[in-house]
Amino acid sequence: MSRFGLVLGLAGFLLGGFIGGWLTARLYGSQLESLRLEQARCRDAGEALESKLVLQNAQVEALEQSARQRADSAERALALAREQARSHEVAASRLLLERSEGDECVVVRQLIDRELLP
Repeated sequence: MSRFGLVLGLAGFLLGGFIGGWLTARLYGSQLESLRLEQARCRDAGEALESKLVLQNAQVEALEQSARQRADSAERALALAREQARSHEVAASRLLLERSEGDECVVVRQLIDRELLP
């Protein structure tokens, strides 16, 4: 084979490659561009969802902490109420055991008011 044939074959091969690449780019270029745009939208949506998830997790943690604080506060209030109820029961029992003269209802009411009211 001569050099001219070899150069012509190589030129034809390169020209065929360029034409094939150009045709492929024309044929699939719009599809590739739309896929790139869709990929960018998906990436942006994923990042937005990830940031929302981080925010939501932070809010859930804040709600859990608030619930723990409310439960602790409720336990303290319940303990205080039980303590006050016990002291009121003791005071009422003591008042009932005291001896009084006169109308019992009036005397008991006065004793209870005197003992329980600050």
